[in-house]
Order: sequence, then C-alpha cells, then structure tokens
Amino acid sequence: MEKNKKNEKKDLKYFSTDKLYNIKHKKHLSGRLMSYVLLAAATIILLFSVYLFSKCVNLEKKSSKVEYSESGYADYTVYLKDNKYYETKFLPSGMQYLANLISTINTKFNYEIKADEDLDYSYTYDIVGAVQIVDSSDENKVIFSKDYTLLKSKTGTVKSNNVIINEDVDIDYDKYNNYVNAYKSEYGLSANSRLVVTMNIQANGKTKKADDTLSKNNKLQITIPLSQQTLDIKINTQNIDSKDTLKSANNSFITSIPMFIAMVGLFGTGVLLVILSVKFHKVYVKENIYTITVNKILKEYDRLIVNGNITIEEKTFDNKIQVDSFNELVDASQNLNAPILFYNVIPGEKCFFVIIKGNSLYKYRLTKAYLEREEHDKKNKKQI
Repeated sequence: MEKNKKNEKKDLKYFSTDKLYNIKHKKHLSGRLMSYVLLAAATIILLFSVYLFSKCVNLEKKSSKVEYSESGYADYTVYLKDNKYYETKFLPSGMQYLANLISTINTKFNYEIKADEDLDYSYTYDIVGAVQIVDSSDENKVIFSKDYTLLKSKTGTVKSNNVIINEDVDIDYDKYNNYVNAYKSEYGLSANSRLVVTMNIQANGKTKKADDTLSKNNKLQITIPLSQQTLDIKINTQNIDSKDTLKSANNSFITSIPMFIAMVGLFGTGVLLVILSVKFHKVYVKENIYTITVNKILKEYDRLIVNGNITIEEKTFDNKIQVDSFNELVDASQNLNAPILFYNVIPGEKCFFVIIKGNSLYKYRLTKAYLEREEHDKKNKKQI
C-alpha cells in the first residue's frame, strides 16, 4: 500500500465485533453553499453601493469656497455755461469751480462684484439727493434738510460671475443753489449749505457650493457745496476695493438625493445578506461539525491516510487497541511505518481510522455525538 495514495471513494466492507458496515458513499448538500451564494451577492451589492456613494456624495478634503472681489467709485464732471474765459465746455473733477459758471454737474457711480463662480445675485440701488443747511460752526448740526429722488430704485436678479452697475445723474446746480439762497435770505441765515448726492447699493449673492451668502450694503457719495462763490466738490466715500471668500461649513454634501436613497437601500440590503450568510454558515458548522472535522483530518493528514479495497474483520486480530485521540493514531502510524485506513461507517455520523500491523489493530472512533458534546462543553467553559 502506498503512503501518498489519494483518498479513493469506493464501497468498503468493515466487519466490527457486532455488525457488518456496508458503506455507500453519498453526496450531501449543505448550508455552506447558501452561505457562499449570499456572501457573493452581498459583496456585489455592497460594491455597487460604494460606487453610488462616490457618485452622489461629494467628499472634499478642503472646504468648498468661492472667492470674490468688490469694487466701486464715484466721480463727476462739471459742465460750464457759455463764457469767454474757458475754451472747453466742461472741467474734470478735483478742481475749484466758479459757482456762476456752473451749468450742470454730471455725477457718476460705478459698482462691481466679480466672483470665480456663478452666483445667484439679487440687487437694489437708487440715487438720492439731500439739500442740507447746516450750522456754520458745526456742520454736523443740520438746520434744514430736504430729500430729492434723483434715480428711482432699480432691482435685478442674475445668475452670473459678476454684476456691474453704472449710473450717472445730471445735477442742475442753479436749481438747488437758488432754492438754498432763497431759504437763507427769507430767514436771514448765515449758514453753510450743500447738496449730498448718494447712491445706495444693496447686493446679495448665493451659490450651492458654499454655505456662506454674500450680503453687501454700500454707499457712494458726493457733496456739492451751495451758496458759495467757489466750489470744492468732495467725493465723500473712498473707493471700494475689497476681496473675500464664501466658504462651506461642511466638507461633504449630497449631489443627488435619488441616487443617495438608492445607495442607502442597497447598502442595507448588502448588510442584511451578510448577516444571513453568517447565520447560514453558523448553522452549517453546527449541523456539520462532524463532516468538517473529518474533512479537515483527511486533508491535513492526506500523506498518511489511504482507502483500500479491502475487507477487515476485527475478531481475527488478537491485539485490538482503542486510541483516545487521532494524534495518538498519527504517532502510531509514524512509529510503525504503517498507513492509516479510513472507513466512513455512517456517512455524516460515524467513521473509523485504523492501523493494521501484523496481528495488531489500532483503532480511533470518531462520532458526531462526541464532537457535539465536546463543542457544548467548550461553550460552557467560556461562559464560566
């Protein structure tokens, strides 16, 4: 008999001391197949749910942000009445002007917001003028004030990366100057007076990429002195020139709600299938502890175990030795230089491992009942 001969499935006869075992090898289906099928299905579903997650959830290591800049300025041009001294019809800003030569003053306002992404903008602006008569010793003390609407309120909405507002208004200088002079003359006032021209701007912007919203309230203002021989027109507000960033508080957000719902459903299904697979496997192990143990022995000690087409009668052997463990049988096989014969007595229930050497028979009996009792004892010890 060769030691390395592979396990052969043949019908064997084994005569024990009490009965004849005629073994017919049968194929048995187990819950292990169901466990593997469920695990494979769960793996496919979970991988697909991970794919959907990568598509419907945006995970960025850096916070989402939109950068923007804001700019604005006011300016004016003084238009002159016909005269014999100035060759030009207008004078630029920043000069001293003779009140008697001023026809109109063209006030100009420019405002712009520019972002590196499209924003949903809404904006409102208007231009108003305020005639003010103030205390000559303290210009913050207003004696009289009257407001004029120079440009009615305008509103707009746009989805763009920038908003530009350009407006200009012509100021009839004599109109406001004569009004103030008449007021002061009637009441005998010696006070300063002025026309304050203001553009009020309110702009809002938002984007899905950032949680912050853009909200701006700005004023661009020009002050024109009244009731004076020479004028020093002042641009009250500094040019607007700033940069800022709209940021997102969260590093992740859902880009597709339907896809996210599908991903959650698939992930839950995959987890459920994994749980069922584990349960089936545990049931399989519990119900097939005998088969698993025998197959493990046959695989691990394949070099020592053989099946032979032979008939054995225990009663013909004078020396019959029952060993307590399979390891003892392995030691005996190696010491005696004899192979181990395997006999599947009751498929799924009971088998013998036998060594024959001369008139001696070494026998190890393995039963399902013994293995189940051993497993039960191990669990009880762990609980204690």
